[in-house]
Amino acid sequence: MAPNLTIEERDEANQHLDRSISFAFTGKYDLAIEAVKKAIQIDPEFAQAYNKLGDYYVRKGMNKEAASAYRTSLELDDNNENSHFDYGCTLASLGDYDLAMHELEKALQMKPDHYEIYSHIARISYERGMHSEAIENAKKGLFANENDVMARFTLACAYLAQGYTNNAYENFSRVVERYSELVKVKTRFAEGHYYIGRAYFFMEKYKLAVENLQRAVDYDTEAVDYHYSFGMLYSDADAFCALAEAQFAAGMLEQAKENINKALALLPESARFQKVKKTIYG
Repeated sequence: MAPNLTIEERDEANQHLDRSISFAFTGKYDLAIEAVKKAIQIDPEFAQAYNKLGDYYVRKGMNKEAASAYRTSLELDDNNENSHFDYGCTLASLGDYDLAMHELEKALQMKPDHYEIYSHIARISYERGMHSEAIENAKKGLFANENDVMARFTLACAYLAQGYTNNAYENFSRVVERYSELVKVKTRFAEGHYYIGRAYFFMEKYKLAVENLQRAVDYDTEAVDYHYSFGMLYSDADAFCALAEAQFAAGMLEQAKENINKALALLPESARFQKVKKTIYG
């Protein structure tokens, strides 16, 4: 906290922070950002407020802004393990894998029992093509928590990349099982249907993949552009692309074309989407 703040000013800053948390709890992230910025305006050295600002930006898919907020939080308080962890996760989503690994490893040094970090290290390893390392770290995460869906999903992807199809399918099935439990409680849980659909796609069960990915699109709301579930982030554009891939694999060519174009309309600069479009259009 800034040393020249009065007790009243510090109390007001904390009230704005608390209000932002309440807004975020109900999914009102724009209002949460507005409230936490008021806290920062009163106390520019409020490290926790910057950390929360980063969290809210992540929920809106504004990862560059989130990274900046987390970096500022760490400049003010380098001993905050959560900020190192959050910063590392956000850097990974931006593709800055070297710095992301540095931050995650630092967080793990500060809190060795924060096993969730292993699933993020595993995901980075997978994205870098380091599949053996991805498997090793995903297993560490699952040893601590067998319900770590991100670790399970990454383990399945890494096994598939190495040609261990049976192992991959077994773990994708566990992902389907876990999310299926959740969608029974919350039928319109778009994230659940998305990852069920992705798991079925990788298991080459394309009809089931299409059914669930279509639900993910249909159950989406205008208020949400980016979805965050168990440490995994995807956008509305990703959902359209995934649906297009599944439809193409299921022989639904015209529908696939329609949805890959929807994905590109939202994120025209995506090289991955352009590659999928090239495959669909032939």
